[in-house]
Amino acid sequence: MSRMPFLIRIARWTYGRMLRANGKVSLRNESGADLKKGPYLYLINHVGIMDPVMLSAVLPQHVRWVAGAYLFKNWFLKLVIGRWCTAIPKQQGRRDLSMIRNIRIAFQNGDNVGLFPEGTRTWDGEMMPVNYVSLAKFTRMYKVPVLLVHLEGGYAHHPRWADFKRKGKVVVNVKYHLSAQQIEQMPVETLSETLRDYMHFSNDEWKQTVDYSYVCDRRAEGLQRLLYMCPKCNSLDSMSTNGNRITCSSCGAITVLDDMDNLTSVDIPFTTLREWHEWEAAQVCRIEGFPKEDGVLLQTGDSDNDGELRTISEKITVQLKNDILYVDCGSDCHGQNHYELQMHNITSLILNAKQTMELFCDDVLYRIRLLPEANSLKYQEYFINKIKSARKQGGDK
Repeated sequence: MSRMPFLIRIARWTYGRMLRANGKVSLRNESGADLKKGPYLYLINHVGIMDPVMLSAVLPQHVRWVAGAYLFKNWFLKLVIGRWCTAIPKQQGRRDLSMIRNIRIAFQNGDNVGLFPEGTRTWDGEMMPVNYVSLAKFTRMYKVPVLLVHLEGGYAHHPRWADFKRKGKVVVNVKYHLSAQQIEQMPVETLSETLRDYMHFSNDEWKQTVDYSYVCDRRAEGLQRLLYMCPKCNSLDSMSTNGNRITCSSCGAITVLDDMDNLTSVDIPFTTLREWHEWEAAQVCRIEGFPKEDGVLLQTGDSDNDGELRTISEKITVQLKNDILYVDCGSDCHGQNHYELQMHNITSLILNAKQTMELFCDDVLYRIRLLPEANSLKYQEYFINKIKSARKQGGDK
């Protein structure tokens, strides 16, 4: 059985105990599985950076969480989450054979493993895309039972884009249990559909079934990190937020985010964040270029989880134009002061904390951090909806 590290024990009896005592985080086990047995592979929808903390606060046994490899490039975080919390690094956006091997070793040692199949946190309360066929094949590799878990209220409590948390409760709901025998006997297609059905979680759908009470008088502040296009005038990066209002600085359109996280406006046609976000994601690939904006960090490195990052500059400007990402460095530059990253040569582009883009271009790792109030999402969705889509269509042909 998975042994609980000393640091986790301390955290459970301090911060975790406070969360449980105040009812901020609770456990519901609809699956009926004996959570004290194992080892289990936990599959959970991803809503925030505190997900592992909330889960570890209520689950009876220690879980070794799979975490982004970028965290392990900081020596202090590597010590805390890697050595003391026994997390397993995963290079996001790429196939990682070392992660697969480390998970196998963990199961052989009787450890539980927790994985967020989306690989990144949701922006609008809907699950990010998951390749369920690949996930089905992945679960069959280890011959251990799988628990499918929903974090209910996690997004409502603290959306990824928000400046402030809301007052409200989070429920860790173990929805479904798949035994190792069931996984082995199911065809991949059937297993894939089962995972899709029980993994699915939508904040918009869920809030219709509960007493949705997540209180904050500044609940819209930070939404410019999600909403980067105005539906009325199509301007880019023109949205500003104050209190519960979203305002376009270009055309003056005003939208209110109400207590149910629905949108009210005479200027825009959308009633949910998901609708607005889906619209702009479809539109962004038609934009010829993004305006120049300031950033606070450029680093380079390699794909090795243990490889160190080299800081090039802490004052940069970034601009996307003609499918080239231009990065210019300030006077404190420790290396070349101008980079032209061809979008068609980028193999993956993911978003980490603090408006940080992490991308591989010509087999070199680049980390580009914008200002805290900026929007990095538009770059990722431009890459996914234009560059990757074109690449896939070309491959299909």
